[in-house]
Amino acid sequence: MTKGNCGTITELVDAISLMTTSLMAVLKILLPWSHRRRVASLVISVVQDWSQVNSKKCQEVMLRYAFIGRVVFIVQMSGAYMTIIPLILTRLPRSVELIDADNRSLFLRNIPIGPRCWVSLEISTFTYSLYYIFVCVHLFILATSYLGGDVFAFGLAMHLCGQFELLYRSFEKFDGNETSVIQRKIVSQFAKRHNSLLNLADDFETAFSLLILFELGANAFIISISEIILLRAIKIGDTQIISAMAIRIYLMYIQIFMYSYIGEHLSRQAEKLQVSIYSSRWYKLPPIIVRDLKFIMMRNNHLFHLTAGKIWNMDYQNFKFIVKSMFSYFSILRLMIKD
Repeated sequence: MTKGNCGTITELVDAISLMTTSLMAVLKILLPWSHRRRVASLVISVVQDWSQVNSKKCQEVMLRYAFIGRVVFIVQMSGAYMTIIPLILTRLPRSVELIDADNRSLFLRNIPIGPRCWVSLEISTFTYSLYYIFVCVHLFILATSYLGGDVFAFGLAMHLCGQFELLYRSFEKFDGNETSVIQRKIVSQFAKRHNSLLNLADDFETAFSLLILFELGANAFIISISEIILLRAIKIGDTQIISAMAIRIYLMYIQIFMYSYIGEHLSRQAEKLQVSIYSSRWYKLPPIIVRDLKFIMMRNNHLFHLTAGKIWNMDYQNFKFIVKSMFSYFSILRLMIKD
């Protein structure tokens, strides 16, 4: 390995981004594993819900949310793999000749990502080929684990949103004309299901909260260094680096937006239950049933929020604040580099 500062700025940023995302990929495996009982309860509930679908309307609602999760999965994973393939095809395993600033010829060996000067010319061709294959395999595993953890969490959250919607829709059919025994049974089933969904939402928040915090930190770090390189590239007019950094910054914002989308929709679906109860014909119900409904509404007063490490609520409002803060930082950097 060649020691010292070598390689282009883009290659160095790629190497730093690779190390950061590799660490995050490990965390996206270890942190959910540390909460495996909570994650298992979420997965088991998904299997049970799909095995107990008893009406076409329920199936349509569940399929709608499953479709959203499937689209995100296909877009994210195909986008990740389509990003890796050009890296490999544009840097096939061979030696290349480059001209440095002193007009001297340099012979380097290609690798899919990172500074090519880090690969020694003294190693054998067989060792170099094995190293190249290892890097390629690492990139595909990294993409699968890094984005796979996000789309897995997104799919679980979308299913929870669907179950909340089914719950408040089921209460809309409660017209108050049933017998007192049936009314008690309906309210009891509603309360149990409501409590179960809130517990599942808490399990989701506990299992992924710390992971989201690390995700925010890692993405903010990658965005920051990418913005510095982007400003320097704009200053010298390097369109290749400009496009590469712009795409990287865009992808990092997409990752943050995914969790903001999850938090926003889970909170909204949970809040709609109060509206559903209030909009029902509760005035036709006996006082004892109305009292039970009040307890359910009081239980829902504790609003659900998906957080990043119990510090930062993940929703649209805070996502806009993050974007504004990063662009303010970008403006300050631009003035500093300009001066």
